[in-house]
This record gives sequence, C-alpha cells and structure tokens, in this order.
Amino acid sequence: MKFKTLIAFLFVSSIFTAVNAQQSNIGLGGEISFPSGNSSNASAIGLGGYLKAELGLSSKFSLTASGSISNFFGKRFFGAKSPSRAYAPVKAGLKYYTTENFYLEGQLGAAIPLNQGVKTAFAWSPGIGTYIKTRGSENKIDIGLRYEGWTSSSVVNSNKTTTFSFIGVRLGYVFGL
Repeated sequence: MKFKTLIAFLFVSSIFTAVNAQQSNIGLGGEISFPSGNSSNASAIGLGGYLKAELGLSSKFSLTASGSISNFFGKRFFGAKSPSRAYAPVKAGLKYYTTENFYLEGQLGAAIPLNQGVKTAFAWSPGIGTYIKTRGSENKIDIGLRYEGWTSSSVVNSNKTTTFSFIGVRLGYVFGL
C-alpha cells in the first residue's frame, strides 16, 4: 500500500513540477452558441464574446478564469416571440494539454442574467480546443468546442431544477504572457 501511494505521489509531483512549457496567456474572441434539448424551444442561436486568462501550472495543466457576454435570441412561435436572454457567465477551471496545441478543459461558475426576472444559474462546461500558431509571433488562434449548461431552480417550483444547455463554438486570439 505504501509503495502504491509513493508511486502515485511521484506521478502527481512530476506532472505539477514539469515547468519547461507552461502556458500563461490571455485570449479574447467571439462565440456562437446552438441551444440543445429543451433550450432549443426558446432560442435557435446565441452570440457573444469572451475574455479568458490562463495561468500555467505545469507543461500539462493550467488554471483558467473567464468572463463573457452571451445573448440568446428569442424564437418566434405562431406570431409570438419568446424574449431574448442575455447572460454574463463568469467561470474558473482547469485545462489539460494532451499535446502542445490540443487541450481538454472543464470550468465551473455562475451565469449572471442581464435581463429582469431571471435567476443566476450554476454554470458548468466541459470542452476541447486547439491552438494554431500565428506566423512571426508567439500568439495563437484558439478554436474551441464545448457543451455548456446553466442549472438553476425552477421559477414555478423551487424543488425542481432546470438547465439551459447549448453547444458553443469559440474562435479567439491568444496573447502569450
């Protein structure tokens, strides 16, 4: 048992102490979102922008913090239009690099509504992405894909939760620090 614990400790230590290729940067860009499941009944598409900071912990792991603005346009049903909804999601998470330019990411946080009468929701999002290096600089193009959900208690029944979910596609520019 002690041997297995020692091996696990050495493995984790090697991941977090390999600092030769840390990723620390700031990125900003645009997003397009496609509501999924029941969320697609309220909106067909969302647009927004984001700002994300990344602090390298090791060659494989980074901490992330992001803020964005997302607007989901209301959908028209039989002459009536559902209202558009705007949110400011604020999240933090962990990014894992499988290769130098490909990553897996998970973030948690809050989706703060910018409209009246809507509750703040718990935001969660797993995703993947890749960097494309630009010529003549260390800056990169970031292309990402994620599933995101905003879970909150129901307005009608506080014992039930609802989740507004969507697939987000991100395109941004990343500045190295």
